[in-house]
Amino acid sequence: MRIKKYIFSLFIMGAIFFLMGPTTVFADSPVTSTDFYKAYTDVNIVKTASEKGVIDQQIADYLHSSKNPIDVKAAVINALGWKIDGKSNAESYVKLVYSKDMDKLDIDSLSGDETFCISYMMALDDYFHVDKALTLMDKAYEKNNTSFTIAIIRSVLKGQAVLDNGSWGMIWFNTENVLNDKTLVKDMKQEAIDNIVAYMKLYEGYMTDKPNEKAVLNRLAGNDRYSTAAEISKYGCSDQSKYAVLASGNSFPDALSAAPLAKKYNAPILLTDKDKMPEATVSELKRLQVKSVYIVGGTGVISSNIENELSKIGISYVRLQGKDRYETSVKIAEQLGTPTELAVVTGDDYSDGLSIAPFAANKGMPILLVPKDNIPDSIKAYLTNKNIKKTYIVGGSEIVSDNVGNQFPNVYRILGSTKYGRNEAVISEFGKYADWSTVFISSGENFPDALAGTAIAARSASPIILVSNDSSTLVNNYMKNKTSLVSKFNVLGGEGAVTSSILDSAFSLGNIIKNK
Repeated sequence: MRIKKYIFSLFIMGAIFFLMGPTTVFADSPVTSTDFYKAYTDVNIVKTASEKGVIDQQIADYLHSSKNPIDVKAAVINALGWKIDGKSNAESYVKLVYSKDMDKLDIDSLSGDETFCISYMMALDDYFHVDKALTLMDKAYEKNNTSFTIAIIRSVLKGQAVLDNGSWGMIWFNTENVLNDKTLVKDMKQEAIDNIVAYMKLYEGYMTDKPNEKAVLNRLAGNDRYSTAAEISKYGCSDQSKYAVLASGNSFPDALSAAPLAKKYNAPILLTDKDKMPEATVSELKRLQVKSVYIVGGTGVISSNIENELSKIGISYVRLQGKDRYETSVKIAEQLGTPTELAVVTGDDYSDGLSIAPFAANKGMPILLVPKDNIPDSIKAYLTNKNIKKTYIVGGSEIVSDNVGNQFPNVYRILGSTKYGRNEAVISEFGKYADWSTVFISSGENFPDALAGTAIAARSASPIILVSNDSSTLVNNYMKNKTSLVSKFNVLGGEGAVTSSILDSAFSLGNIIKNK
């Protein structure tokens, strides 16, 4: 039934493209129509892959070798091709190279190139369902974010992922971002690039400044902040989750750095009172069959009573705490491995941390909290022997002084005169990494709803847009011009947090479908 529906949709889409003009030709889909391997048919292994169509030991060995260029590997996989009833090249590759099944493979231990190869084969094997492949491709990109080849194929997979939801403008938007990214090393033949661009550019006409008429508005809300966090978790975690992050629902600082930790373990952020877990939190932990919880903060914000409650329901825990909010952010950062980039935000307010959290978490970037004028010893110690290539500081010297900023290596400040201006600036800075098919909207006046949302938004680097119920503080033109790319607006919290009138004023959402 799925195949019939898909073929019918391709027929309709083909008709639409035909009507757009006699020179426009619509083929199939981003993954199956970009046959750029033809630019590499002078390479024997690519020619072999094209002729065989299935992976064997020779092809697997070539893909696995770190000595071979990434663009040729991509061409080999592209040449292996696809079939409408699916293939199993990814599974076969894993068995040939690692002698194990896919679900037994430790993806995090693989290099960016290895992860890329598996991801791209998965997408071609089953281009009807590319979500898992895209998640792996994001990991490959995180490990090698200077490779043009990985970035452009990632844009192809992202285009495939939005094909069915009507956000066709995103297909060209993502590709154009890659083409304009000056940090990428162009490790692909121009002829191959031209092949990909020629197809992806067919969707350029769907980029407009009008809201996507097929967009859906979801409110992720409960009766209070705790049940709202549980509802957000249900939205983002439909299956089991081995881990969860537990944060205070009454104090923001300790948990502000938690999004990267949640992203690392694919875990939700749930909220608790100091001395007793709310029923909504307990129920969600049980639904997810959580085995282990990271408690963020000391006993001053989450008491030992919570540890006892967790033990009673069979959940182990690890508490991450420091003597203050700054050292706690370091304790969380230490769980994230050895970073090459940092996000630095004030520890005196939550809004800047919320703005950068989805992007920092998606890139595996720790979020460090600092006071305005003096850098804590715990932060200094953390920076020792770190090879930090870039430090993003959110805010000017009136928020994080130069005395503090100058203690960090390779600083780049993201500026804005208000929390909303800085929110815009952060999203603009990381827009090329963002998945604009889904955005999250949260109040800029209160932290709990957005805090829980950072864990879910981080999975796809979806932006969290802060709004105010003061109608004079509306969303700027940069983000308004992206609404045509959005197929799902997720509002974090109920009417008391973000009113419907503000949603309509800020995003012109009065006529879109509302799922409540």
